Amino acid sequence: MWIKITYIFHNCFVLDVGSSSYVFDVPAEKYRPSKAAEALRNAVSGRDTTIFFTHSHIDHFAPDYAEICSDAASLRSVVSDDIEDMFPEMITGDTLIVEPDEKYEFQGMKIETMLSNDLGVAYLLRTPERLQVYNGGDLASWDWENSSFAERNFTRKFFRAAVSRVASKNPQVTFSNVDRRLENLAGGPQFVDAVRPQVFVPTHAFGRTQWLEGIHEKLGLDESQCFVYRRPGDSACFEIDI
Repeated sequence: MWIKITYIFHNCFVLDVGSSSYVFDVPAEKYRPSKAAEALRNAVSGRDTTIFFTHSHIDHFAPDYAEICSDAASLRSVVSDDIEDMFPEMITGDTLIVEPDEKYEFQGMKIETMLSNDLGVAYLLRTPERLQVYNGGDLASWDWENSSFAERNFTRKFFRAAVSRVASKNPQVTFSNVDRRLENLAGGPQFVDAVRPQVFVPTHAFGRTQWLEGIHEKLGLDESQCFVYRRPGDSACFEIDI
């Protein structure tokens, strides 16, 4: 199976599988350059589109997402319940509200949620095309040096358990944070070592993407397994074994 992944901005990507597009964490205008909005419009134009939002932080949630994606052939959304609390006016009839650590079936998709150690959820998704996908949102190993011993210990244990759960699902395509501000890259290498995805997409760059050049080596991946991007609209195709 061939898939296509397009970088929009920060944690926002479009995953194309057949005639379907799966979009993750469209950011609000404050965190969205005009070129990113244009790239998203182009990516979903004429396609059956589902948008997943992991949580309500505005670098991950755009209240105007439906307007940006208005050229899609069809549009539905899956949103964490904290978004419903913060933006109730954004919820439409073609939206699935999800809570942490639950399972859902929606429009032919099987969706499992995981509690995030930041806010909202992470997603384990099985598409109708039988592709297994993980998107972590802001679930990561936020092991900050200035945190207390108890905080760092909790973070490490939480992330280790989360990674083990993801690995048990054998996702072929994974999106997870790789943050250069942390010595452990927010757990990116640990995640890759445990999960061994066919394709790994590093996220959470806030548009500062130049440093991702060669990131596959730090993650212990072959270059062909890692999506490295520079600008909104950059894309790559990958062949997946199902």
